[in-house]
Amino acid sequence: MPSINESDGVKKGIGNKASRNIGMVLIGIGVSLLIFVFYEAYLSFLNPGFIGSINKPASNTVAIAFTAQALVVLLIKVAFLGIALAAGSTILSKGVELIR
Repeated sequence: MPSINESDGVKKGIGNKASRNIGMVLIGIGVSLLIFVFYEAYLSFLNPGFIGSINKPASNTVAIAFTAQALVVLLIKVAFLGIALAAGSTILSKGVELIR
């Protein structure tokens, strides 16, 4: 009969192989997500779409509106990358915990 370790609640014996396999899958998903995040950040760094189209504004209100729009786009990109990075890190750490 498999025993239960009190410190982490993981079954020893039969469940160990299943948790190791699930851990490997989670590590693969986490690493893939982290690679995707860094790739997207690199592409965004190489081609910042809103900065390349800066023109001399006709008035101050147009300049303020353009700057606000550029900051909102930048904030959305940073938020997306931050959430994806946190998710990838969490998934990766849970996979490592399952392998241990």
